[in-house]
Amino acid sequence: MAGEALVPTTRWLDAFSAQSAGKDVIAGLVLSILLVPQAMAYAQLAGLPPQMGLFAALTPPVLYFFFGTCPFVSVGPVALVSLVISEAVGNAALEPQVGAAIIGIEAGILLVILGGFGLGRLVNFISEPVLLGFTAAAAFLIAASQLPTLLGIDVPRAGNLPSALSALGEGLEQLRPVTAAIGAGALTALLLANRYAPAVLWKIGVKPPFRLALAKSLPLLVIVIAGWIAATSPAKVPTVDAVSGGLPHLFSSFAEPSVWIGLLPSGLAVAIIVFVTATAVAKALAGEDRSNLDTSREAVALGAGNIAASLTGGYAVGASLSRSALAGDSGGRTPLTSIIASLAIVAVLFLLAPLLAYLPKTALAALVISAVFGLINLREIRAVWDHDRVEAVIVGASFLSTLLLGVRFGLAIGALLGLAYFLWFSSVPRVTRVGTDDGGASFRSIERDAVELTTLPNLVVRIDRSIYFANAAYIEEEVFNRLAEHDGVTGLVLDMSAVNDIDASGLSMLRRMVTRLKSMGITLHFAAVHEPVAEILEKLDSNVCRFYRTVGQALEGCGVQLDEDIAPT
Repeated sequence: MAGEALVPTTRWLDAFSAQSAGKDVIAGLVLSILLVPQAMAYAQLAGLPPQMGLFAALTPPVLYFFFGTCPFVSVGPVALVSLVISEAVGNAALEPQVGAAIIGIEAGILLVILGGFGLGRLVNFISEPVLLGFTAAAAFLIAASQLPTLLGIDVPRAGNLPSALSALGEGLEQLRPVTAAIGAGALTALLLANRYAPAVLWKIGVKPPFRLALAKSLPLLVIVIAGWIAATSPAKVPTVDAVSGGLPHLFSSFAEPSVWIGLLPSGLAVAIIVFVTATAVAKALAGEDRSNLDTSREAVALGAGNIAASLTGGYAVGASLSRSALAGDSGGRTPLTSIIASLAIVAVLFLLAPLLAYLPKTALAALVISAVFGLINLREIRAVWDHDRVEAVIVGASFLSTLLLGVRFGLAIGALLGLAYFLWFSSVPRVTRVGTDDGGASFRSIERDAVELTTLPNLVVRIDRSIYFANAAYIEEEVFNRLAEHDGVTGLVLDMSAVNDIDASGLSMLRRMVTRLKSMGITLHFAAVHEPVAEILEKLDSNVCRFYRTVGQALEGCGVQLDEDIAPT
């Protein structure tokens, strides 16, 4: 029901208990170990001050607690959203902090509207092949955008791969050897930790949940060590800007309406990316039981979180798969886990803010690069290739358009290609002649299954898709092509078992077909019609059309004798 998702839920309050709260507190503290460096690193990726990443992680978990439906989802700064923000405001005349906040507010409003009207299912219009190509390309763009920072090079931000590589090449003369060495060492350590730390800790006998806590604390340890090396190095290593301690101030730098309109495409891109990825994360964590997952509520929770984050000193947020999985694996039971992690960030802002200024930018760049490999899913891409070569081409087209044109155009082009392929595929449905070789127990395609056609002068034709404006004319043409292959046909049976709906164009086509068949002296029989479709077909001329429950009964109505020992289906 429209508007139902806008009503806060008390589900997590009702599930509250001392035992679950204790587990949530432990899991939240573990989660904060990963959240603090990631929030700062993703803010750097977006071209924003590091405290904006920390501020962005404060309020969204609270709103998700009252609107969200998944117990483990961690809402906060994420790489893909940060990349869109970077592209949109990186080289604009508008102050980046203001532009990022406006994009977050716009994305939040769009998501709240989407969820409020119960339109969460619209996420399905972006196909899996499009997302596979888009996210894989985004991983390359994220890595390319962070390479200059890793090497100590200061270059303008680029929105596509050719521009990023060109800027990197032009800035190589600025390379800082010590900074590059610290960044390369940090990246190597992070990759090794991600790959081998859990197994090593298991072999030396560390038990859960300490094993997971130690494994996930290694990125923070690597960054701290990198900071110590940078601080003691005689060479100047760029560090993050000083983090202002305490709580954030409310956003008040509202720009002109023209600025909001100009940033709206970026807000739309952020809303799509946030919703698509967050829904995928929630479904992955829900496992086989997705009965409590409500995509409309998820949209409202994410939208409210984006608005709140942008109004309280942060920027657009999304759901992180790595942090969400960590929350679940650490024993978290409710979204209180993420709230505890947010409280830990508050403690960091009040107690450790001055120390954060010692963190080298190159180490945060290494953290971002080490995290993007999870965006490239070669197994799923290979599965798409094995399934359908055309959809594999869509993966490639989405990948290349994102690399060459940037994330906003890449996502738009990929989505349009996916929809275009669906429209084309559905516009040319299979219209096949069927027959029986078992006395009417089953009817199969005579072309595909080599079934002998024994029902003439009555012909059975099956339409293998719903009838709508894009395929109505094609279906009409194919039906009469099948009739033209046989002389003396007196009856046409349309097997409608695969037709689930008929729109106005489809009904108009069937009216023409009825008139045309009548002039040819051919009777029309509909078989295996679903009840909703039958209600639509009642508008046809009942003096010409006949309706039967099964194909076998339709043929018997035409005078064809089937094997009476076998019940027709």
